[in-house]
Amino acid sequence: MTPHRAIFVLLIVLAVLDDAALAWRSHHALPAGASLELPVFPYANGWLGADDAFSVPLAPDKSLWLFGDTYVGSSDTKLRSQATTMIHNSIGISTCRPGKGCSMRYYWAGAGSAKPRSFFDSGRDDLWYWPLDGYREGDKLFLPLLVVRERPGSHLGDAFGWIIAGTRWAEVTNLSAPPERWKISVRDLTNAKLWPGASVVPYGKYLLLYTEVSEGEGKGYMTVLRVARDRLADPAARWEYIGEDGKWHAAPPHGDARDVIDQPISEMSVRYHPAEREWVAISPGPEFPSPRIVARTAASPLGPWSPPKTIFEFPEMKPGTPGYDKDTFCYATKEHVEFEQDSKMVVTYACYSFSTPKAKENMGIYRPQVVVLDVPK
Repeated sequence: MTPHRAIFVLLIVLAVLDDAALAWRSHHALPAGASLELPVFPYANGWLGADDAFSVPLAPDKSLWLFGDTYVGSSDTKLRSQATTMIHNSIGISTCRPGKGCSMRYYWAGAGSAKPRSFFDSGRDDLWYWPLDGYREGDKLFLPLLVVRERPGSHLGDAFGWIIAGTRWAEVTNLSAPPERWKISVRDLTNAKLWPGASVVPYGKYLLLYTEVSEGEGKGYMTVLRVARDRLADPAARWEYIGEDGKWHAAPPHGDARDVIDQPISEMSVRYHPAEREWVAISPGPEFPSPRIVARTAASPLGPWSPPKTIFEFPEMKPGTPGYDKDTFCYATKEHVEFEQDSKMVVTYACYSFSTPKAKENMGIYRPQVVVLDVPK
């Protein structure tokens, strides 16, 4: 192949990849000239704080927010210390209109009742779900759920008194209806060794699932699974994994899966930025607890990824900052491309405390915090 023909073919490939990514973004990008409105997460109507905060665009002005453990109380409860229950997930619908700000409405099962339940409910008290990244296809939503259970020997108030038992796959239909009328079905997906869905990315005719391969507590790496977008009802029956040989292989990954990111990350975001022609992966730093947000960039969602670069330091973890407490740690870093404008990206994170009583008392933590950062080059 001549150099000129090689360059021509490369440009065609890049154009195809950009078209696929742009098609993903086009239905939720901000209109040209619109002012950037930032999402807000007020304590309201009994919702008293949560973490995770994956977002899924539903319309140009609406996003679905997927929260993890959530403190809830009656509609007039104002403080977490007065909350009667922690449920294990909730959702929110934000509406953001240029020049008019953003509003948020929260949902969970049994809101206002004496026995509130998670929005995605396992039906059991000793096993629950934490939602991961989601993907909308028409009037359907697909998302993986981490299956979590109590750690044997843990005590009430233990911030880490849980273990991951596997994952399940949720399909939500009737998405255009109010959340109270959504129809949710859940099926088994993986065992505890494989956690797909830390980030979910449509890429051409496939859906990519960034997957933590767990090799023990705090150990492992990230690989990528893919499933055809017309086979999402039962991904485990159809998925493939990227191997060390650069080829896609049917079946769940095993010892020959490619190590895409050399850091086990249970939740993160991978998103495309067409102006920069690059993919950006956002996560906490590799240390725990990490005092920072790091970004990796790549020309392809399969890498190779750049080394992690610090793009933000959590003020809540900096000694000398007003309200600093040595027990506070931050995590749950995500990018939300529906709010991007002029190469500025919107990122959220959450903080909790190693001391659960402190987390209940401190209303300055444990809800998504919003920061606007430059898209890393």
